[in-house]
Amino acid sequence: MISIGIYNHLSLYEDLTNDQTNIRKMQVEHLQTLTDLSYLTTFDLLIIHLTNEQVANFPIGELDNTKVIFVSNHFTIEQVKELLFSGAYDCLLFSIPLQEIIRKITKAYTDLMKEKKNKKQHDTYTINAIRESLAYDLLYGNTKNAKEIWERGQLANLPLIPNTVLLLSIDNFSNLVRNKGELWKSSLRKEVLAAINESHIDDASLKVLVNQQKYAILFSLPVQLEENKYKKLAIEYAKKNQEAINKKTAYTVTIGIGNSYEDARNLHLSYEESEQAQTNRLFSRENSIIHIEDIDYFETSEYYTFKIQIQAMTSKFLLGDVAGVHKQWEEIYRKAASHRHLHPEDFRLQVLDLLFSLSKSAMQNGANPKSMMPLQIKYAKELHEIETLVEIDTWMSKIINEFMDHVNEAHNVELLKSIQEILQYMEENYFEEIGLETMAEKVELSPNYLSAIFKQTTGSSFIDYLTELRMKKAKEKLQYLNITIYEVANSIGYSSSQYFSRVFKNNVGMTPSAYRNNVLTTK
Repeated sequence: MISIGIYNHLSLYEDLTNDQTNIRKMQVEHLQTLTDLSYLTTFDLLIIHLTNEQVANFPIGELDNTKVIFVSNHFTIEQVKELLFSGAYDCLLFSIPLQEIIRKITKAYTDLMKEKKNKKQHDTYTINAIRESLAYDLLYGNTKNAKEIWERGQLANLPLIPNTVLLLSIDNFSNLVRNKGELWKSSLRKEVLAAINESHIDDASLKVLVNQQKYAILFSLPVQLEENKYKKLAIEYAKKNQEAINKKTAYTVTIGIGNSYEDARNLHLSYEESEQAQTNRLFSRENSIIHIEDIDYFETSEYYTFKIQIQAMTSKFLLGDVAGVHKQWEEIYRKAASHRHLHPEDFRLQVLDLLFSLSKSAMQNGANPKSMMPLQIKYAKELHEIETLVEIDTWMSKIINEFMDHVNEAHNVELLKSIQEILQYMEENYFEEIGLETMAEKVELSPNYLSAIFKQTTGSSFIDYLTELRMKKAKEKLQYLNITIYEVANSIGYSSSQYFSRVFKNNVGMTPSAYRNNVLTTK
């Protein structure tokens, strides 16, 4: 509906009033005077018929939000330029047809609505900017002037100045946005914020993003005579926000709450306390509410105990005792879960120290540093993002197994090189006296261990492989008649031709002489 005020143009007023096609779109009033400027500003559009002299004296500059169309029997070009420059929407001749006037009116209304929309958006952006600026200054203690805070609160349309801060963190944010773009992250955050705003729990609070997954909400609790009531009210307020998010989105949030401060200049303390409360998320479940007063940190001998246990884990890792490493970690985990007086960030540092110790042990045990260093950096970053103790438990178990796999892989490579070295030596020196103990000493392994990995690698025992190699060489030499059986035996490492003949028959199924005759017969 467009409201139109018409002055000194009765015929136009009657035409518009009687025009049934447009009457529902227009609210038309015939004005008797132009003296009440405050009343004139209530119209969307004014159509004014004045003489040229009256037009020149009309205070058009005082009608900023109203479109004005002047109607006259005649306008000079200079007069039209001057009126349009002063703010007139249009200048029409008195004789213009009704439909043309209606078209002009419709266009004026469209332009007016567009301007109002743009102004509303501009005003909204301006207020939001003022609110955000005030919120950040309060959170970080950047303003110490009480009067300035109050004045900026008025500009931000705040009925009350905030006295409490809660820090709202989206649970599992890192996992939710993994491999997602910034647009996805922004959409997720906006969905959570919209859930709070749409519930109208507290339209007067200030809500600002303080990192990629956390919103700080600055709100005002009513003055209480008893201090403990502030905590109760703050938790109730947090629960309402949490329930709104749980109801309207698929996400959970953990909320840390600081104490209330009557003096807004101290609100940064409430924010710091809400951050401290948030760190206790490590020992809490998803969708938790943690008030700063519920946290009780103190120095404890457990930190020293953890260091001793970390050393024990490292020692077991060096010995390759995977089961022992896991058992030691389970003991650390149980103690951390049961001692809630540990500071979460201190415990996180202990775990980081353990990560580095295990990585160092893996490299000492043969793991490739080029593989281990990127893993160490990757897992250190993951630890920073982990939110709960349960996640740390799963994370650490994975690390233990993966680091040990790298050690075993390195061992396998080194052992394969050792076996290859032995096989090469046997191929080149099969005619000499070769024993398992001598080879074990050569590659710096115990005889028993070498025997086991030799069979695992080649499929044959050490002595069987050597015997098979010598029999292969004997077959090649037996094809030459100028070499006696004794010489063949001696050339492949047997000092006794009788013992050689017995071994040959056991492996080939016939004596060396019979084998030679059989080969010569088939040629």
